[in-house]
Amino acid sequence: MLQNSKPDALNSSHFELIDAMTDEVVITDAAGVIVAVNTAWKMFCEENGGDAQCHYVGANYFDICNTAVMGSVVQAKDVLRGLRTTLKTGTPYAGEYPCDGPRVRRWFQLNANRMVVGKTPYLLMQHRNVTTRRIAHDDIEKAHVQAETFAALVATTGEAILTYDLEGRIISWNPAAERLYGYTEQEALGQSVEILYPEDAPKGILEYRDEIIAGGLRQFDALRIAKDGSERHVVISCTPIRTLSGDIVSISNIHHDVTATRHAEAARDLVAREAIHRGKNMLALVTAMQRQTAASANSLEEFNKAFGDRIQALARSTDLLVEGDWSAADLNALVRAQLEPFLQGATAAVTVSGPPVELSPQALQLLGMALHELATNSTKYGALKEGQGAIDCHWSKNANEGLHFVWAETGISVDPAARQKKGFGSKVLSVLAPSMVDGTAETIVDATSLTWSVTIPAAHLALPAE
Repeated sequence: MLQNSKPDALNSSHFELIDAMTDEVVITDAAGVIVAVNTAWKMFCEENGGDAQCHYVGANYFDICNTAVMGSVVQAKDVLRGLRTTLKTGTPYAGEYPCDGPRVRRWFQLNANRMVVGKTPYLLMQHRNVTTRRIAHDDIEKAHVQAETFAALVATTGEAILTYDLEGRIISWNPAAERLYGYTEQEALGQSVEILYPEDAPKGILEYRDEIIAGGLRQFDALRIAKDGSERHVVISCTPIRTLSGDIVSISNIHHDVTATRHAEAARDLVAREAIHRGKNMLALVTAMQRQTAASANSLEEFNKAFGDRIQALARSTDLLVEGDWSAADLNALVRAQLEPFLQGATAAVTVSGPPVELSPQALQLLGMALHELATNSTKYGALKEGQGAIDCHWSKNANEGLHFVWAETGISVDPAARQKKGFGSKVLSVLAPSMVDGTAETIVDATSLTWSVTIPAAHLALPAE
């Protein structure tokens, strides 16, 4: 039943009305003193260690807001400010705030309305538990961030990646797979993955599938046949793809081409170990990226665009490493390769300068990721969008400090709101790229320019710094 201090201006009809509400309801006077609570409020107090005797009737709700721990002082002040505004103007207030217990997380939606009885103003507040919705929202946000991470990592791979359903039909086929086997995506999709098998293959796709699902097969060497009939020796890394409920719906493969190394007998064992190591790392990245992209993409078109752009960026970096036998690649070539797709039709002035530098594979791939994100951001917000600014990429090196690389955009109009967005690209620039090469990075933004710089230790240069 309703509990109240029976102020003269309120009558039993008011009390009966709020007591019929399923939300936790309180009424305060203009000073914030609680004058009435309903049964739902009373039950919540008793079940959660609150005031089980008076149920806070007579306490000052505004004082409680001032002293409550609500996740942050700012939130508490915002709630109190909104309630006072409602009392003063009559404008309804709606907001959400955390109300955690000792062992449980809770979120409540607060709706407040001014209620004038006679000439006396009161504040009627409904509290609704929205914990389930808030937790679901937080999970979606986390999935989105993970999806962005996944998309960026997949975008930097040059390995052949394909996925097939449980019947062995190909359902995804990346450009690297097309280069490796000669089949276009249109030719490969819907075909059995056995189009790649030699006639005397030791196993069929269904046997491989069963071993992978059972957990008995993760990497293996195989001979595969390209469209033109030529042989491809590959190391295949594989993993089942699961739905949120845990059901396996497809199999993901990474095919690493080791044909040339298989023909080099002296280096066979070393190259095989390196290929397996790269396959493991790439499999972990691609599996995570695929899940995250699928979780956050709003459409197949959005997924294909984000995933494809980043895959191509990694492919450009990887192509340079392949040309250098996976030992090193030229920094100038990397910058020009990563910028080339963005400069077609662009009118912004772009300069690239610096001494000859050979980067290690890890440094080259990570700097390639960073350049892709910088160029992508520039097409959205900077010089490559506006066409009137300038981009200057320059670097220097010495034996002690290693490489210092700078990307500088000038003559642009920086949108503060857009620049404050913290997506995966921002993490690549500020955290991932520098941390993976034991370096440091800095981003400086003002109204007309953006500068990103990174320092890479000499240990990550393939040749000694001059």
